[in-house]
Amino acid sequence: MCPACNLPGAVDEVCPNCGRSTALPRHRLLRPELLSPIQARVEKEWHAASRTHSQLALPLQQFAEKVVRIAEKHVSSLAMGDVSQEQIVLHLLDNLKWPDLFLTTACAAGDGVAWEVFRREYRSVIHIAALKTSTSASEAAELSDTLLTDLFLPHESGRGESKIAQYHGLGSLEGWIKVVVHRMAIDRIRLHQRDVPIEELEVELPSNSADGKPDESIVERDTHRARDMVSQCLTLALEQLSPQERLVLNLYYLEGVNLKGIGQILKAHESTASRLLDRLKAQLHKSVKKQLQEKFKVRKTEVPHLIELAQGHLEIDLKKILSQ
Repeated sequence: MCPACNLPGAVDEVCPNCGRSTALPRHRLLRPELLSPIQARVEKEWHAASRTHSQLALPLQQFAEKVVRIAEKHVSSLAMGDVSQEQIVLHLLDNLKWPDLFLTTACAAGDGVAWEVFRREYRSVIHIAALKTSTSASEAAELSDTLLTDLFLPHESGRGESKIAQYHGLGSLEGWIKVVVHRMAIDRIRLHQRDVPIEELEVELPSNSADGKPDESIVERDTHRARDMVSQCLTLALEQLSPQERLVLNLYYLEGVNLKGIGQILKAHESTASRLLDRLKAQLHKSVKKQLQEKFKVRKTEVPHLIELAQGHLEIDLKKILSQ
């Protein structure tokens, strides 16, 4: 595949359209015969990732060169012994997280659309990981915003590449992000000399299984703290309701009584019961937002995001709280 035209061409051929070589550059650490299987696998994965992220414009050759650099580093870090370069490289190619690597390589190349895709898909992952390592929601918001900025700034080594280019596709991008967040939190603690045991942060580092997948569901792990904070606020909000208002919520959420049935119990019209339930929901939402700011010192601008993180569990928690 020509790096300039994206026209197909075998390794070591010259592009018939522009005359450029379609071959991967020669590298000292990899034997020349390994470049062909690398190129073939990269082309296959590049086409698959391009279909998934059709809005991204990452040239094939740029992706291939990234994979070759990863392979070089991987080979140089492993003791050879009885294991051949070919075995190491083929095992690497089978275990790379190709879609994640495609996205981060496009981000590192300065693709603005790729950045927006990354931001949309991983902002909540970053924020929840920051919540776990921070003493307040506002501190977590600052940490996550800093990371989102730092990932796309040139690396401190001065090599000119962004920090997100450090992701090498070994292990999930989610797991890598969490490690980066925890390291940033630890660095901040050491910088400010806060009296917080480092071990409390280290234990939160995600452990990946042999195939690189997180051991726990990201939903179960990452929504826990947001859900806990919102649930506490919801409990306080419910305590402020009258017995009749709590009865309506009990009937609707625990007993499964429909609006018509609730209206009959209250000796009111169904539409009146519907308006009452809507008012209670709005009242609870307003109270939860207030409690998040007062009890947990969450910044007003971050409250909607925190509630969004716990959104899928609010109804479940409401049922649990009402049944106590």
